[in-house]
Amino acid sequence: MAKAFLAVIFLCLAFPAFAADTKAPTWAELTPAQKEILAPLERDWNSMEPQRRKRWVKMAEHYPQMTPEQQQRVRSRMREWVELTPEQRAQARERYKNMEKLPPEQRQEMKRKWHQYQEERERESRAAPTPALPTAPNTAPQTAR
Repeated sequence: MAKAFLAVIFLCLAFPAFAADTKAPTWAELTPAQKEILAPLERDWNSMEPQRRKRWVKMAEHYPQMTPEQQQRVRSRMREWVELTPEQRAQARERYKNMEKLPPEQRQEMKRKWHQYQEERERESRAAPTPALPTAPNTAPQTAR
């Protein structure tokens, strides 16, 4: 549930301007580059609402200009979204609609908290100790002294 919320918040905050009015292509109409970028969405693509497909196409156009870290984050969020049940997606969309109704100050505060959360997660992932590799017991024959 938290993943759904975080994925929606990220996508909505990161790509709010990608809802321009353009044609909503079917999967077959996408370019090979778009298909590669949007691959996690292939299974659900043709059943998506046209407006959602338009947003994803706009994001795919912007994708090559993103940093590798941003690209990885987008792909990760797409995979997380695809793994959600239809009910979880509906709940996440409802949360987003409610967020859009908030006054600008409260939306800005949510953005600030979201960035704070992202920074904390990144710090934790960098600080996480890497597990030590087990060492093999010494199996070399002992020599008598």
